[in-house]
Amino acid sequence: MTTVEQSTRSRNLGRIAMVAMAVLLVKGLIGILMEYRWYFPADYDASAFLSGRRYTFFGTYRTAFYVHILSGPIVVVLGTLLMLSGGRKRFAKQHRRLGKSLLVIIIAVMLPSGLIIARMAYAGPIAAVGFVFLTVATAVGVSVTAYYARARKFQLHQRWASRSFVLLISPLVLRLISGVAIVTQTESEALYRANAWVSWLIPLAIYEMVWRWKRGGSKKVANRSDPRQT
Repeated sequence: MTTVEQSTRSRNLGRIAMVAMAVLLVKGLIGILMEYRWYFPADYDASAFLSGRRYTFFGTYRTAFYVHILSGPIVVVLGTLLMLSGGRKRFAKQHRRLGKSLLVIIIAVMLPSGLIIARMAYAGPIAAVGFVFLTVATAVGVSVTAYYARARKFQLHQRWASRSFVLLISPLVLRLISGVAIVTQTESEALYRANAWVSWLIPLAIYEMVWRWKRGGSKKVANRSDPRQT
C-alpha cells in the first residue's frame, strides 16, 4: 500500500469514527434534554436525579442547578459551531464572536454553577472531587485557548480548543456510560464514582493519543516526500 493510499485510508477511517461519535453524542444530548421535562417544575417521583434531593433541592443549590442545565446545552452547541468554523477564513469574524460569547458563558455562568452543584454529587465525595477537577480543568482549558487566540498562536489555540471541547462534552459521555449501565443492569454508586472521572479523563487521553498518532503520521509522510531524506 502506497503512502497516499495509507493517508487516504486513515482519513476515511477518521471520518467514519467522527460520524459515529457525533451520532452517539447527539443521542446523549437528546437524552439529557428529554429529562428536562421533569425539572420544570421539579418532579421528584419521575426524575431519578431529583428523587434523592427532595429535601435538599432549594436555595443556592436549586438556583445553580437550573443555571447549569440551561447553560450546558448552549455551551455544547456553541462549542460545536466553533470546532466546525475554526480555520475557515470566511467564518473568522463569527468564530471570534462566538468564542468570546462562549468564554463569558463558561467562566461566568456554567463553571461557577457547576462547582456549587458538584458538592452534592450523587455517590459522595469521590464523585464530587471528580466533577470539581473537571470544572477546574475546563476553566484552565478555555482560558489557555483564549490566551493563544489573542496571541495569534493559532496552532496552539486549535490544540487547546480541541482539549476544551472534549471536556465540555464530557457530560454527554457520562450520560452514555450511565445509559449503558442502566440497560445492562450494572448501575451502582461505585460505577457512578468511576464515571465522574473516566467520562472526561478517558476521552481526553484518547484525544491526546490520536493527536500524537496523526502528528507522527504527518511527519513520516513529510520525511518520505523530502528528497533530503533519500
